[in-house]
Amino acid sequence: MTQNNRERLRQAQAAAAKQQRLNRIIGVGAGILVVVLIAVFIGVLVQNQAHQAANNSSAITPPDATADGKAVVISPGVAQQGAPVVELFFDYQCPVCKQFEGYYGDTLTSLAASGDIELHYRTMNFLDTNLGNDASMRAAIAATCADTVGKYSEFHNEIYVEQPETEGDGYDDTVLRDSIPATVGITGADLTTFQACYDNQATKAFVTTMGDLGVQDMQSVNSRVATPTVFVNGKDLPLANFSDPTALLDLIKQNA
Repeated sequence: MTQNNRERLRQAQAAAAKQQRLNRIIGVGAGILVVVLIAVFIGVLVQNQAHQAANNSSAITPPDATADGKAVVISPGVAQQGAPVVELFFDYQCPVCKQFEGYYGDTLTSLAASGDIELHYRTMNFLDTNLGNDASMRAAIAATCADTVGKYSEFHNEIYVEQPETEGDGYDDTVLRDSIPATVGITGADLTTFQACYDNQATKAFVTTMGDLGVQDMQSVNSRVATPTVFVNGKDLPLANFSDPTALLDLIKQNA
């Protein structure tokens, strides 16, 4: 073999060895990259699962909710056997709902407290879409959070007291989180519990489901969605030409 041939062979062997080293480096690097990507994927998956678990653990169903998630019961466990089930559909941003509450609210809650009716409050939030805000949802969350500390009815009433004069102005968080709780007597540990519930929107899933089911039921019975609406045993209660709260129980029984 000539000297030139030996030199070419040496160079070829050196090049082959260099390529082998490069291939090994690339292989190791690719392996490391795969391990890193797997680790990152697992980390993200664990983090997402932990976040989901935290969300699930913080979700709250109000203690006075119906088993089907459609409503909050007023004076639960008091209704006499066979008492008509009265369902009130309302939205906290609805001015007419406030008027209805002022006219019929005390009568309905009194009938519930005496056991003459089983009263279900079904809170809607579709006006958020119509008015371009989220005040109905936040007010409903606040009311259901108040139920966790035994102040649902009082809170519900005070929300209407604080309803803005102009429809669509909504409710400030300060009103829902601080002012109304102070007015209805939520203090101390109960205030801490309420505010944590409100801040974390812990009842939002319940409120969302309640609203969705309410829309479905109103469309099914009346082919329209409107508040306020009253059902008695699943049927629409005709209140258009009725104006005597003292005769409300008779009207309910007639339509039961």
